[in-house]
Amino acid sequence: MVATESPKPDLKSDRDRLWETWESLEPPPGSRAEILQGAIIVSPTPTSGHNLVFSILIEQLVPNTQPRRWAVTNTESIKLPATDEAVIPDLIVVPKDTLRSDDEWLISSEHVRLVAEITSPSTRHRDLVWKRDSYAGSDIPIYLIVDRYDGDGTVTMYHEPDGHGRYLERKTVRYGQPLELPSPFEFNLDTKEFT
Repeated sequence: MVATESPKPDLKSDRDRLWETWESLEPPPGSRAEILQGAIIVSPTPTSGHNLVFSILIEQLVPNTQPRRWAVTNTESIKLPATDEAVIPDLIVVPKDTLRSDDEWLISSEHVRLVAEITSPSTRHRDLVWKRDSYAGSDIPIYLIVDRYDGDGTVTMYHEPDGHGRYLERKTVRYGQPLELPSPFEFNLDTKEFT
């Protein structure tokens, strides 16, 4: 009788397999994939109304970030080490040098100065709860949520992460009201055009 070798067990952890799957995944056209809450989440890309809000945010942030040599961008994958997640926020502010490499596609949360999410029906809960907790856990200084589905619309700013997964400060305004951004931005975000 010939002895056969038993197959070697797969020694990769669930986490390793999750990240390998995510890194090799090719989402269908018109969608994007993130790692949240220990799972791969595939979402549709934004609508025109969503992109209009994004455009208004960029118009107001760029004049306040250029003197600091920061970039305002989107579709950038961010690694959140505290929660072992990978997200693609709707908008981020990072130092320009962070984006200089053509080989990098996953940046560390330590470089992020501000992150913003614009809610949609399919992402609202994730933006309001999961991502808020994940961003706070990774000490991202400022998290803006433009919630298009809260009555006539609201903008909430979380800041001052406590180092234990929570933001200490929160301010919400209705569309049309100014929202004062803290240091280092220190300007009033005009939300009138979001309506």
